[in-house]
Amino acid sequence: MREFFGVMASHQLKRGTYATSSTYTEDARQFAKANGINAMDGQALLRQIATRTPEQQHALLAVDYEGEYWRPTCASCGIKLAERTPAKGGAGFWGCSNYPRCKTRMQITAAA
Repeated sequence: MREFFGVMASHQLKRGTYATSSTYTEDARQFAKANGINAMDGQALLRQIATRTPEQQHALLAVDYEGEYWRPTCASCGIKLAERTPAKGGAGFWGCSNYPRCKTRMQITAAA
């Protein structure tokens, strides 16, 4: 959420929407509200998609399943993240392929 806010600031945007298929922590919701971000959780996202025409829904689904949909996308660059292993040991993580120019990282979580 903070990184998204940074992207908004770099483009001089006052408002934005950040959607997830999951949920947000209370801290994330408060941060979003304080900074002009519409934090759309998974249920709200599904409601939004349901308001679209069948053709629009089909187009969204095609994009959703395009390429490696299982691998996260960098919020800053819009490219797929790469699985990384820390040089000094520790848990693996998703890192931006544009490193060192982009330092986006995400924790790898186990599938439920």
